[in-house]
Amino acid sequence: MNTVDVIDAHCHLCTAENPYRYGCEAPVEELIEQMDLASVDVAVVLAVATQSNKKATAQYNDFIARTVEEIPDRLVGFGSVHPADGEKALEELDRVVDLGLKGIKLHPLFQHIHCDSPEMDQIAESAAELDIPLFIHSYFPYMTEEAERLYNLITAHPDTQFILAHTGGHTFLDFYAYVEMRNTGQDNVYFEVSSLSVMFRKSPYTEHIKWLIEQMGADRVIFGSNYPRYELVEALSAFDELGLSFDDSQQILGRTIGELLKL
Repeated sequence: MNTVDVIDAHCHLCTAENPYRYGCEAPVEELIEQMDLASVDVAVVLAVATQSNKKATAQYNDFIARTVEEIPDRLVGFGSVHPADGEKALEELDRVVDLGLKGIKLHPLFQHIHCDSPEMDQIAESAAELDIPLFIHSYFPYMTEEAERLYNLITAHPDTQFILAHTGGHTFLDFYAYVEMRNTGQDNVYFEVSSLSVMFRKSPYTEHIKWLIEQMGADRVIFGSNYPRYELVEALSAFDELGLSFDDSQQILGRTIGELLKL
């Protein structure tokens, strides 16, 4: 049986000049070492604009673009914008595309903005016009109203492709809402399984993930590790424990994100 290139769709690079979050150190050399150890062929490295500062955001996006250019056979890049930057964020969206980056990463918790805010609406609309996906943090523990706001954003923008980091929520009802949305004909959501598949491994939650995959189809599910929070070997081990079929595993490990990003 032929196997696909394994693509880790959720990785971060952190340096003193370009921190993903305070105290984070994750140089590209370490990521490549982890990729080799885990037999991961390609990693998607994600910028996150954690402050409303266009200069800092542009610097981080430039850093991601330069790093990808240096190792193009192993890395794919996503830029970021800060919704609070308003029109400047929309200008940076255009520049991200010019840099050759494949999409935009947003983190409502770190960026202190509600998912259904007017600023997020503008970004979602622009992403559809630019034909790039939005990769959005979607794990909101103890904040069920924010999961609902994210759902509202997605339903309001059927022409925008959304990748939901951490599986789109943390309850079965979160999953069920997206399955019902697809059953009504709206089909613009992908689910990336990083973090929660590790955090809740060997728990009833894994059955919810398997149900989501069964209902949505493996062609809507994407593998990721959330490196450096989790090592790539650990993330792959947790994914293997789901016990999916060979075909579904291959689809999730590489084909889905490869097809979406036209790699």
